[in-house]
This record gives sequence, C-alpha cells and structure tokens, in this order.
Amino acid sequence: MAEKLQTITELRRHVAHLLSALWQQPEAEAMASVIIGEYTGMGSARQLAFGDQRADPETVGMVLSAAARAANGEPLQYIFGYTMFLGHRIEVGPGVLIPRPETEELTSLIISEKKGFRGVATDICTGSGCIAIALALAFPEATVYGADNSHKALRTAAHNVISNRAEVSLIPFDILSQPAGAIEQSSLIVSNPPYVTESEKRLMHVNVTDHEPHEALFVPDDDPLLFYRHLVKTADERLATDGSIYLEANEAYAEEAARLFNPSRYSEIKVMADFRGKQRFIKAVKNG
Repeated sequence: MAEKLQTITELRRHVAHLLSALWQQPEAEAMASVIIGEYTGMGSARQLAFGDQRADPETVGMVLSAAARAANGEPLQYIFGYTMFLGHRIEVGPGVLIPRPETEELTSLIISEKKGFRGVATDICTGSGCIAIALALAFPEATVYGADNSHKALRTAAHNVISNRAEVSLIPFDILSQPAGAIEQSSLIVSNPPYVTESEKRLMHVNVTDHEPHEALFVPDDDPLLFYRHLVKTADERLATDGSIYLEANEAYAEEAARLFNPSRYSEIKVMADFRGKQRFIKAVKNG
C-alpha cells in the first residue's frame, strides 16, 4: 500500500478513510491532518496547498503505522509520545493521563491570578507533571511540588521535569491513605483528581476507556466526591493562611464539591465555568 500512496492528498484521503471506522468524518479528516503533519512537518494549510507533493516511502510507512494504531483507538498523544501543554512539551504514555484543555485552562487561570507568586505550590495528583511544570516555569522564584501515588506517573513526570528544565520536586503521595502531613505547608494547592463517575464511562470514547489509566479518571457512582473530601481535609491542614486552592471538577458535582469548604475557614469559595461554559473549576482562599 505504501508505494501506491505517493502524494500528500492521497495519503490524507487514505488515512481519513481508515479513521472513519471509529470517528465521524470531520474528526477523521482532522486527525489525518495531524498525523501527516507530525511526520512531514507540514501543517494543514500546507498539506492542502501542496497536496500533489510526494511523500517518501519511509514517511508514508510511519504515517500508516500511526494511522493503524489510531484506527484501533489508541490516542494520538500516546502514538506520538507527547502532547503540548501551555507551550511545554509533555511526554505521555500508557498508564499516564493525557492532559486535557480544561486542565490547561485552569493552570492558565492560576498563572494569571497569581502573577509573581513566590511561595510553596503543591500539585496533588500531578500525573505527567504538566501543571507543576507550568507553574514552576511561570513562577521561577516559587518552590513547586508534584505529588502522585502512581510510580509510573512519577517516572514520567520526572522525565518531563528534566526535559523542560523546571524546578519541581516530586513526591509519592496517596491522598486517600496517607496523612496530609506528608506534603509541605503550601500557599497554593492545585489538583485535577479523578472525578468521572463509573456510570459516565459508557458515554466516553474507546480511545479513553480502553487506553488511559482508569485510576486517574474514575470514581464510584456512590462516592463522586471521594477525592474532594480528602483534598479539603488536606487544605484544612496544609494550606497556609491566605493561601489558595484550585480544583478541577466534574460539572455535575462542582457545586456540591465547593460546599465541602467550610465558609468559616474559607473565603472566595466559588465555582467557575470553563471555555465550554461547564462548571469545571473550584477556588477557595483560606481565612486567617
């Protein structure tokens, strides 16, 4: 097949066809463009403008191999081995949650609201380390920690810390079983914990349910606020006076999660919408 697919246009058409078995046509065509761009360096506009350009057989082979994996539901980020997060290259692989645009938006919000931050920041459930790395690079005078209970995630995060030349200290920490004292007293706590309920799993695409780590995504239907109770308890003990906590949340439970913060201990407790208008972010400031 590779020797017959000589031009970029032919390759785009073939890859989109392969992907259309699992994705709607517009998504399949967009993914085809991304895959071809990854291995040719040609953006979508160039692919269209120079569609008659011939791709060398080695490039065609790499594109088709990636397309076959994507057609089986494997996320492109795992196929490529990385994703971009606020301009930083973050390596990801099986067993490590792929950062979402919502998480990027939350991190951007923190950076905007905390300009010049110099205190201690702790990212709980750090995963790939994307949030901690972005904060460390945005706040070079801060002390930043990333905590997670997954050894695989911490290994990936360590590699990302080094490759991005970020000053982040990584610590093994299971928020569900370890005492809050295991993390540092912090002026900023942020977390994107598991918050998708088991019943919502059936609504998700197979590229998520069949490939990404369930322990980083799902919580029981009968306890959707499992991690938030522990995060609030951790903030009660380890968030400094006048410190802020930012959380990503399930839109169906964000308001309920925000009510876990005691108004006598916290001010500015609020739920904020993401770019899609979904109630996705929680912020609270600890009183003196």
